Amino acid sequence: MILARRQFLRTSLLFGASAVLLCGNTRLGFARNIVDGSELPDDVLSDPLYRFSRETFEPYVGGYFEAAGARGEMVALKLLRVDSYKPQSTTKISTRTGPATDSFSLLFEADGALPKFPSTYQIKHGALGEFSLFLTRRDGPSGEIFYEAVFNRVR
Repeated sequence: MILARRQFLRTSLLFGASAVLLCGNTRLGFARNIVDGSELPDDVLSDPLYRFSRETFEPYVGGYFEAAGARGEMVALKLLRVDSYKPQSTTKISTRTGPATDSFSLLFEADGALPKFPSTYQIKHGALGEFSLFLTRRDGPSGEIFYEAVFNRVR
């Protein structure tokens, strides 16, 4: 059967649009399952970062954490502050409603540089134990070395 060019284009566009809608709804369903925790693997649920919140770190402002330096020496990271972030009410996700989030950042001052690669470091703390954090280096105006970790979770 030979299709006219217009009919072929129309059919292709309809097929493409319906595929996009189907994939969009599927992703939304997966996101909903992950957000409520019902489909998360055990290794994710057992990771301390899954349970950590802004309130977890607030008592430790001024305290010290540790991470391995480039030669295996321990680098002290002093937690300077925990900053909250609240998204604007105009922030939307595909459901057209504003998401409830737990967004915050941690700012550390380091007594030495951490290796440039990888950016995910094994952090040690006396009360919180060991956990991995993605840290971004920020250099201060007087040569200080800062590292920042950002948490952004949809509840």
